[in-house]
Amino acid sequence: MKNPFKKSNTELDFSSLSTILSSGAAVGMAISNHLGKNPQTGGIIGVGLSLLVTGLLTALEDETSS
Repeated sequence: MKNPFKKSNTELDFSSLSTILSSGAAVGMAISNHLGKNPQTGGIIGVGLSLLVTGLLTALEDETSS
C-alpha cells in the first residue's frame, strides 16, 4: 500500500522544456496542416499533449525510483 504522507520530489527540470515545446508544436502543426485544419490550433494541441506525456512519464519515473 502506498504511503500517502511520503514526500515526493517536486523539483522540476526545465532543461529540455524548450525542446519539448518546439517539437510538440512542430508535430501538431504538421499533422493539422496535412489534415487541412488550422496549423496554429494544431500547434497548441501538440504542445499540450507533449507536456501531458512528459509530465506523466516524469511522474512514473518518480514513482518507480523510490
